[in-house]
Amino acid sequence: MNGVQALHHGLSAALGIAARAAIFIAGLAMVAMTIVVAWGVFGRFVLNDTPAWAEASALLLMAWVILGAAAAGVREGFHMGFETLRDSLPAGLALACNILSDAVITVFGAAMAWYGSDLALTVWDATLPTLGLPGTVEYLPITFGGALMALFGLERLVARLATGQAPVGLPADTILTDS
Repeated sequence: MNGVQALHHGLSAALGIAARAAIFIAGLAMVAMTIVVAWGVFGRFVLNDTPAWAEASALLLMAWVILGAAAAGVREGFHMGFETLRDSLPAGLALACNILSDAVITVFGAAMAWYGSDLALTVWDATLPTLGLPGTVEYLPITFGGALMALFGLERLVARLATGQAPVGLPADTILTDS
C-alpha cells in the first residue's frame, strides 16, 4: 500500500468512526428526548404541573437527532434520493450528476457549519430562559451536523473525482430512492 492509499484508508477509517459517533449521539439524544417528553406528559396529566424545561429540552435533543443522523446519512447513503433521471442517463452524465450532487451536499454542509457557528457565537452571551444554558447550544447541532455533512460529502466527492465511484465500502447510491 503506497502513502496515498494509506492516507485514504486512514481518513476513511476516521470518518467511519465519526459517522458511528454521530449515530451514537443521535441515538442517545433520541432516548433522552423520549424520557423528557414522557416526563413532560406525566407532569402535565398526572401531576398537573408541566415542567417548563421539557419542551425546550426535547426540541434541542431533536436537533441533535436529526442533524446527527442526516450527517451520517450523507456518508452511508441512507438519505433520500431522486435517481430516476440519473439512472436513465449515459454513464458519463450519470457520473456528472453524482459529482454535482456530492458537490452540492459538501457546499451545503459547509454553509450550515459556517452560518451555524456564526449564529452560535452571536448568541453566546444570551441565556435560554427555561434551560439556563448559553444560547449557543441551540446552534451547535447545526454547526457540527453541517461540518460532518461537508466532510462526508467531500469524501464522496473526492472518491468520485478520483475513481468515478463512491468511496470503497460505502453505497454507490442512496438506499431510499424515488422508485
